[in-house]
Amino acid sequence: MQKYIWPVFLPILFLACSLPIFLRVYAAAPIVIDEEFHLRQGLHFCHKRFDVWDPKITTFPGLYLVSLILIPFGTCTEFGLRCISLAAGTLNVLLLYKIRRRLLGGAHGQLAALDALTLGVLPPLYFFSHLYYTDTISLTTVLLFYYYWHKESHLQAAVYAAASVLMRQTNVVWIGMCFGITALDILTGNYARSKGLKKQQVNFLYPKTLFAMLTSYRLLARSIWQILRKGCYYLIIILPFVFFVFLNGSIVIGDKRAHEATIHLPQLFYFSVFALVFGISNTLHEFRATLRWLSREKLILLFLFGLCVLVVKWNTLVHPYLLADNRHYTFYIWNRFYGRFAWFKYAMVPIYIFALALLHSGLQHMRTSFKLMFWLAVCLMLCFQRLLELRYFLIPFVLYRLHTQPLIKSRWAEWLELVCYVLLNALTFYIFLTKEIMWQNFKEPQRIIW
Repeated sequence: MQKYIWPVFLPILFLACSLPIFLRVYAAAPIVIDEEFHLRQGLHFCHKRFDVWDPKITTFPGLYLVSLILIPFGTCTEFGLRCISLAAGTLNVLLLYKIRRRLLGGAHGQLAALDALTLGVLPPLYFFSHLYYTDTISLTTVLLFYYYWHKESHLQAAVYAAASVLMRQTNVVWIGMCFGITALDILTGNYARSKGLKKQQVNFLYPKTLFAMLTSYRLLARSIWQILRKGCYYLIIILPFVFFVFLNGSIVIGDKRAHEATIHLPQLFYFSVFALVFGISNTLHEFRATLRWLSREKLILLFLFGLCVLVVKWNTLVHPYLLADNRHYTFYIWNRFYGRFAWFKYAMVPIYIFALALLHSGLQHMRTSFKLMFWLAVCLMLCFQRLLELRYFLIPFVLYRLHTQPLIKSRWAEWLELVCYVLLNALTFYIFLTKEIMWQNFKEPQRIIW
């Protein structure tokens, strides 16, 4: 019975709680920061002015194409455009439930519902569900793609995968991740059958096993055929996208100077701290195991410490937007800690190491193909971004959190996580609605957001 109740109850609960906040946010601030460009562009598409494009916009027009659904209802206004994000946030809760229940084996409906609701109100994500930004609907398309990929409905998955790239170009890394997992699983499965082993017994990261796989031409030929048969739809998206980046000279369109690709490894550190703070249940579940592992592996710990110090010293980059825009929490975090005290970025190194080890511990139960491709995708997603922007962490964190291992007998950590999210959301909206900042170039007061 729960299988049918939760998919109905969760979206209704989310929408009922969010609608009053949504209306209050719109009444206080009809336009928030980058909505200046997004809303204007959305209205151009609503009026079928497809030849007009704002050069400040760096993403493909997926968000504005979706906005065309408002035209038949006569609701293509600033308010209607914002409603798209709220609708996407509501749909996300349903998709999160379906994916989490599937990953848990289908036997833990209440836990899946709790996790879905919790991730649906993840504070940075939840805030942007009330604005006309690409973040919420970008996650929607990624979740749709991921859900159908898990079901091995590859044609349907590819349709949503293409839609996710139209929402935000960097979503192509999640398509590559899933294609890579599919390829590795096929290769591993074929090798296991040829040796009379179980799939779980094969670790392709061992040099001998990898060498045996790559030198068995019959095995490779059979595997490549199966990979192409299953993954051809994804390659149809990935290969033209690579060609586009080559021709365009950048992954972004529009304001390329502000979004130049550059190696920025500390982004991985910032993401690990984000996951440490917001992944409360995983942090509490894995805290002791992580400490035990670090205390045993003293040489690895020493090596990581030295490596992280060198990365922090030589690769800490600061985007001009981070220093100039006091409408984001990252501005205050950076200027009051990282920018004020020269020693602070080095003092964070032990926390970075612990957070990374904890993230690794949280995925220990997953198969090797997933762990390898997930971390590769996270690095590709984050380590070429110069700007420290919490919105970049949302999809990798949600995908990570969906795969964490819960304690089936006790759910206090998951409930604590939800309570903390609700309180933090309340504080965030209180600051947004009560704190005003005056900018010389704007008549309307500016407000602080994530």
